[in-house]
Amino acid sequence: MNNKSKMIVNPFEKVMNFRDMGGYQTEDGRRVKKGILYRSGDLSKMTENDKAVFEKLGIRTIFDYRDHGEAKAKPDPEFSNVVNIRIPAKGNVGFEMPTVTLKDINNRELLKNINADIFNKMYSQMAFNNPSYKKLMEIIQEPDQLGLLHHCAAGKDRTGVGGALILLTLGISRATILVDYLLTNDYMKPMRDAMIPILSQHLNEQEMQQFGDIMSAKESYLQAVFNAIDQNYGDTDRFLEAEFGLDFSKRQRLQRYYLE
Repeated sequence: MNNKSKMIVNPFEKVMNFRDMGGYQTEDGRRVKKGILYRSGDLSKMTENDKAVFEKLGIRTIFDYRDHGEAKAKPDPEFSNVVNIRIPAKGNVGFEMPTVTLKDINNRELLKNINADIFNKMYSQMAFNNPSYKKLMEIIQEPDQLGLLHHCAAGKDRTGVGGALILLTLGISRATILVDYLLTNDYMKPMRDAMIPILSQHLNEQEMQQFGDIMSAKESYLQAVFNAIDQNYGDTDRFLEAEFGLDFSKRQRLQRYYLE
């Protein structure tokens, strides 16, 4: 697999936007190992078959970025020998994260408050002084807590930032991380396409644009993270060390474990 394409393979029936984060190549030619790091959307609708598939993946930690209300409404399943950790990652952005349902999206009050500018602002803040991502970066340093599945509601925004932080730590280029982030659009396309004709009967053109802002992974969103890193710290190395204590030697150790 090259860094410009990735097969859309989701072994689950009712887990959206699931994928293995392995396979990406670093600039020195090594690759992220498969079968250790996974990302997804909501897990609450897992079928019995999904649970059987999950139990074969070797996952020991489920890390949930959602807020309390989201998790209470759609709780994660529990498995033996798997630790469930939830630390909200959104931060104080002034709105509740929408769940990926027609009921929530077909809501004019919601659409008044959420647009691309709001998402850009949220992304630019999430990577800094965030207890959720600090814990995430602790977990990836503990082999006995791996494999890891990290997720939010759609597996797009909060999971997108978490995935970017992990891949930055492993020495994956920003361009490749953006490729991984934008894959969400391919994984979510069937659901998004099914919702559009229904919503278009009720929402005006501007509201449909805001629906697109909510349901899409946009390059500008993740670029807002990278821009904020450079503005606050100058480069990725200083950022990872200051925010997460990941100095050069710790990153090298992680790369020896996660790369092949």
